[in-house]
Amino acid sequence: MSRFSSLARGPNLVAAGILLSRISGLIRTLVLGAVLGGTSTQVTDAVGLAMRAPNLLQNLLGEGSLSASFIPAYAKLVEDGKRREADDLASVVVTALAIVTSAIVLVGVLAARPVVWLFTVGGTGNPETFELAVTLTRITTIGLGFLVISAWCLGILNSHRSFFLSYVAPVIWNVTQIVALLFATAISLDLDTSAVVLAWAMVAGGLFQLLVQLPKVRRLAPTVRPRLRRSDAFHDVLRRFVPAVGARGVVQLSSYVDLALAGLLASGAFTWNLFVQPLYVLPISVFGFSVAATELAEMSRRSDELDVVARRLRPAIQRVVLPAGIITAAYVAGGRVFLEALYGFPARALGRDGLSDPAALTTMAFVLAAFAIGLPATMTARVSQNTLYSLGDVKGPARIALIRFLIGATVGLTMMLQLDWITFDGEELRTLGAVPHWPPFERVPLAERVEDQIPNLGFVGLGIGSSVAAWTEWALLRRRLHHRLGPSGGSIFSSGWTRPVTIASLGAAAVMAVVARLDVPSPIDAVVVGLLGVAVYAGALWIQRVRPTFGRPGG
Repeated sequence: MSRFSSLARGPNLVAAGILLSRISGLIRTLVLGAVLGGTSTQVTDAVGLAMRAPNLLQNLLGEGSLSASFIPAYAKLVEDGKRREADDLASVVVTALAIVTSAIVLVGVLAARPVVWLFTVGGTGNPETFELAVTLTRITTIGLGFLVISAWCLGILNSHRSFFLSYVAPVIWNVTQIVALLFATAISLDLDTSAVVLAWAMVAGGLFQLLVQLPKVRRLAPTVRPRLRRSDAFHDVLRRFVPAVGARGVVQLSSYVDLALAGLLASGAFTWNLFVQPLYVLPISVFGFSVAATELAEMSRRSDELDVVARRLRPAIQRVVLPAGIITAAYVAGGRVFLEALYGFPARALGRDGLSDPAALTTMAFVLAAFAIGLPATMTARVSQNTLYSLGDVKGPARIALIRFLIGATVGLTMMLQLDWITFDGEELRTLGAVPHWPPFERVPLAERVEDQIPNLGFVGLGIGSSVAAWTEWALLRRRLHHRLGPSGGSIFSSGWTRPVTIASLGAAAVMAVVARLDVPSPIDAVVVGLLGVAVYAGALWIQRVRPTFGRPGG
């Protein structure tokens, strides 16, 4: 394949790989919900905790930080034809990563109990959930090294313009867990044992994900060997890596705080996060991340020509805004039927009634809607951030991210503790105390918190906080982009999309809300709601003469 062909197909391959990876992850979550849903949220709470702690460390050391530090230095050596120096750099980096992650894994296994304690701000409120989470965390931490080295493989493959394999490899990680969960169901393991099997499957899946990439990495970088050797290139990577980890740390701090705050809520909070987050993250990854990642390099090449950057930014934002409109409408108006089709229907088919309970599904629908309100802002922010990065502005987005974190934590904490006093009696809402509650930061009594068959709405508050923070971040990024682009950026966000997309979204949401209330069998209702929503949305945009521009922008 020619260099030009690789560059042209790169964005599509990245998007395709991410889409397949996210779909397999969603399927994994569906199977997990059907198998572990049970009649209690204790097991799924523990699984959610065991997955989050290693993921936070992986995100700090893995793809995000390596993309900002290792890939630029390594790709430059490859581009200059210095293959031996490039392989030497790759060797030193992978050796250093192996040493660091091995130490972290050892600490994580030995100190799983205090780690879980820290991530839940002193415990989950349920001793059984806490103990199971400790056991599962000891296991899942073992696979951390495989996932971090997989991110190193991604850096090697992408630098050689081999895009698809690195982004589709996580499918293997998800499939391994799916097989393990189905096996546990087939031999009728109890829920706790099934969770342990799942944890070991995460470790095995991480190993398989690494092994599938290594043969191609060896062909592209044949002289890579474990070694530690100082070089100017390695010092350059270290110089970039430290601030990159710091920047990722702000994002991960927000995730940690959400997880820690969830520990203050009634039981079930980790479960709602576990099952709702894949639906929330899917459009951000497929649309927001794909567009942002592919446009970053192109904008960086022409960063001194502000009019060119502005011309690229306009269609890039449109490619994010248009799908964000219909997805937000679907999650807010039809979330209940989609969750029923994804979790309730499969759970009943396997004889597990936990996630088919109407109150549980309604709670998840509220959580999904709360997060979805901020979806357009979050998706657009990814493109806006990368545009500022291409212009050499790193500190501005970092400060804005910190502001987002502070707002999200403040609003989320306040709202979640208020809404946690609202629960269900059958399918009817009831309160456990006065709402608004006083004092405002008083937690639900322990006697109520351990009754995890009854879902509380506390996690909805975290979703509200996230959405408020997302729109604040978007407004600040928009203002900074106008400042950096000057006259060239004056029409980027005032392009006439806001009103047509809003009208189309409201029309689609109204239709989906009406159809969602009809007595149609699941999952047929989800298909009907989705198709009608898309048809109304597309028709409304067409009438208002909004035409998608999915081709790559010129400039």
